[in-house]
Amino acid sequence: MLSSMIRPRAWVLGLAFAVIAAPSLTAQETGQVTGQVTAAATMQPLTGAQVFVSGLRLGALTNEQGRYVILNVPAGTHTVRVDIIGYTSLEETVTVTAGGTTTTNFSLEQTAVALEEIVVTGTAAEVRAREVGNALDAVTSRDIENLPVTNPENIIGGRIPGVTVVPPGGQPGTGGTIRIRGQNTASQAPEPLVYIDGVRVYNQPVSLGTASRAAVTALQDINAEDIERVEVIKGASATTLYGTEAAGGVIQIFTKRGVAGSPIWNAELGVGLARMGKVGSDADPTDIFTRCGDPDLLFGLSQSSSSRGERVFFEDPTCPSSGRWFEDGMSNSVSLSVRGGSETVSYFVSSNYSDADGTLPTQNSKDGGFRANMDFRPIDDLSIALNTAYTRRNSRFVEDGNNANGFLLNVGRGTNGNFKGGKGEDCVGVDVLCVSNGYLFDSENTAVSDRYTTGLVLQYEPIDGFSNRFAVGWDYLSVTSEEWEPFGHLRNPGGYYSSSGQAREKLSLDYAGSLRNGFGESIVSTFSWGGQIFRDRARYKFVSTQDFAGPGKPTLTSGGGSTGVSDSQVATTTAGFFLQEVLGFNDQFFVTGGLRVDGNSAFGDDFGLQFYPKVSTSYIVSDHEFWPSDWFDTFKLRAAIGESGKAPGAFDKLRTWSPVTGDEGSAGFTPNDIGNNEVGPERTREFEVGFDASFLRGRFGIEATYYNTRTSDALVPVAYPPSLGFLASRTENVGEIKGSGTEFQLTASLLQTESFEWRVQGNFGFNTNEAVDLAGQELSVDNLAGIREGDPVPSYYGNKIMNPDAFEDPDVESDQLYGAVNPTRVIGLNSTLSLGQSLTVDVLFEHQGGHYLPNYTGYQNGRRGAWYPCYEIQDKIFAAAAGDPGALDDVTALERGKCATNAFGGYNSAFWIESADFWKWRSLAVTYQLPSDLVASFASRASVTFAGTNLLTWTDYSGADPEVEDFYDRSEGGIYDGLTDYGRREYYNIPAPRSFLLSLRVTF
Repeated sequence: MLSSMIRPRAWVLGLAFAVIAAPSLTAQETGQVTGQVTAAATMQPLTGAQVFVSGLRLGALTNEQGRYVILNVPAGTHTVRVDIIGYTSLEETVTVTAGGTTTTNFSLEQTAVALEEIVVTGTAAEVRAREVGNALDAVTSRDIENLPVTNPENIIGGRIPGVTVVPPGGQPGTGGTIRIRGQNTASQAPEPLVYIDGVRVYNQPVSLGTASRAAVTALQDINAEDIERVEVIKGASATTLYGTEAAGGVIQIFTKRGVAGSPIWNAELGVGLARMGKVGSDADPTDIFTRCGDPDLLFGLSQSSSSRGERVFFEDPTCPSSGRWFEDGMSNSVSLSVRGGSETVSYFVSSNYSDADGTLPTQNSKDGGFRANMDFRPIDDLSIALNTAYTRRNSRFVEDGNNANGFLLNVGRGTNGNFKGGKGEDCVGVDVLCVSNGYLFDSENTAVSDRYTTGLVLQYEPIDGFSNRFAVGWDYLSVTSEEWEPFGHLRNPGGYYSSSGQAREKLSLDYAGSLRNGFGESIVSTFSWGGQIFRDRARYKFVSTQDFAGPGKPTLTSGGGSTGVSDSQVATTTAGFFLQEVLGFNDQFFVTGGLRVDGNSAFGDDFGLQFYPKVSTSYIVSDHEFWPSDWFDTFKLRAAIGESGKAPGAFDKLRTWSPVTGDEGSAGFTPNDIGNNEVGPERTREFEVGFDASFLRGRFGIEATYYNTRTSDALVPVAYPPSLGFLASRTENVGEIKGSGTEFQLTASLLQTESFEWRVQGNFGFNTNEAVDLAGQELSVDNLAGIREGDPVPSYYGNKIMNPDAFEDPDVESDQLYGAVNPTRVIGLNSTLSLGQSLTVDVLFEHQGGHYLPNYTGYQNGRRGAWYPCYEIQDKIFAAAAGDPGALDDVTALERGKCATNAFGGYNSAFWIESADFWKWRSLAVTYQLPSDLVASFASRASVTFAGTNLLTWTDYSGADPEVEDFYDRSEGGIYDGLTDYGRREYYNIPAPRSFLLSLRVTF
């Protein structure tokens, strides 16, 4: 008995001694490799480079100074390799001595095609770019570190071919929209999936309330300073392994992680200014009456039968002393991060705060948050990553858009606004129409959003070539919006108060395994498998009240009566698994085959599972010995075909009933959705082919891609006879949509010396789509937009003037096609100049075209006689009505139709559907690296950046801005679900201002 107790204790003591002695033994048998990685052209340090010892599971990432350290390298001769996106890989042979330190520095050449860079998005396991058969696009922290990125959506806009980003308008603290390769669905949300550090987050825009007419999005809740890189995969041929919901593409964001070594701190301080540029047409000297200081310009044209065409002047005693409603909005921001650690534990922790005023009184947005990324390696075979982030945004808006209290709807209508007469003695001494738009700022409209995202990722590799990855993630978004018009409000004297709350929650479980084997010297097999479960929950609540007894902040129960109550809850579950095999031949030719199988709680009970296959191939032609590698560095051919899908709505399979109040207040219900027990997902099949090439040691590069998509079993709402007892349509898999496009990325280092480098990049994306079959249905998606067989998805329709340039009355035909809602071509032109290590200048221009936008601001003002570009034409229309036979001789049919007035009729909103083509100077950034001897006493590096965004616009569009839209209007009361949420229009929306930022970055 005694001996049995002694033996375990002896074993424990032996283990303890081994643990204590291990470091000293390791120190005697191993050494370390350290050094710095820099760019060859500029000698600037490269952050985030992967440096590793070939054949061993030892490596490190470079820090902000480009330095790395690899510990516990066995004594002997080894090959050390460095990889980083956008640069050629490099290997060096080193000799490590026991207990010693070997220094090896790397100087990397920039290249247009980096075949050895590691890719994660769209693959089952980490692979090299040479193995992937579809287009790969990424933006790294080096690409954006000197850019004025306040919203990460701006990172990919104009910088990745095939990606369309519509930025937010003039409300601070709001997000835009993203489309990848156009639209391939007729009824579901087309947004791409978004992953952050391997965790899928809620990816659709969420309304910020009735007043703002805007939304919050997933990308804007990420601090741009935290981003290490962004990977984008664009179509079904690449997104198969993501299955249902991935037909719109995938955006994966990787945030910064810790590195071995002493703590490195980064701080950034910024001050900014937002200034509204020209609003509307050059023919309007008042900028849609937002300039209110010159009484000679403030007038409209009377529509009254007794004074038609006469000028009706107005004056606004509440007009600011500057003579313009818009004012400069100041902003300030601060961020602080630290990264460091050891070989077994590393960390990246950051925090940020910003406070930005808009360009109108009361506009403001404050946001702040933190991120903590922790990495643990308790044993060589296991790594654990814990990622946590939180962001809170508190915004106050000016009422906007299609809203009776909206800023431009009132100010921009001149004599036709809703705020007239003023209060007290406001209008004393005013001998013309007295308007008082200053009181529209009395309303208080706020939104508070909270997003919390966390994930735990375990990677286990018990033997070389056998890897396992398990991730669990949770993303939670809560938005509370309030709108308050106080008692005594000029337009609504009794007052009004509403509160809405939205919550979005996504829980994900994800496992992927991979086994890599070699067969002889020429064949390598990588077999992968895995599965995922996603659980989504959504809750929306709204309640409002009005008519208060007196002043003071109201409650929802203090009003005279409720004006609206709504409550909805939705939950869906998706589960699936995948298999994939990659065969490589001579590390030159690769074939990938995969299969994804999905089930979803929204699938009909009689539908079953959905299968999504994929096949791709990659061929590195330039690896042949005959290749002229002295000038033609790299040439990769690739092709892929694959499928992914879109799930039906949560209730599409169910027969539903709506509660109503019956006779004498009794409870009742009415029929609602018919239901379809056989409904399943849409299937989008895409074929893609292309090549990647680089020339002259990476100085010139081309990425070219052609793709062809076809969505079968497209979900279409089919109308049935009311005699069946249901008024709503039934969602069925009866549609078909096709699309195609080409994408090019051209890069060139035009000049490159030791002290000067000039690099340019052009991104070109062209796409078309068409509804092939809708089972005879014509779908209306609001705002004059619809989806019809044979036309782009979606398109604008309406009355059209068929003789627009003729000097005669309009020849109008009804129900005519105008064109696509979404851009069919997107071009981004980027230029970067580097003067040694001290000065960098980055410029980005972007073009979007081939699409249309209804200018409802012009339509509503024009027919009311309050649109400056129509004044001269309307004078002639009134003269002709008064009997002048030649008054309209030089007025075209289009001008007569667009400028028709309420007085005589003939106006139509569709006449104002206009081409929305534009070029924009998106950004300019100038960064100066402060001399090292100047900052040596307090920092290792410091830089100053001056940047501007949204600087100039070139367009023939006559409205406020060709990119604005009323999100609340488009999403039917803020509930965004896809169907009928496609039609954009400008409806008195505040455009985005120019913004300027001066920032100081310090590393210490």
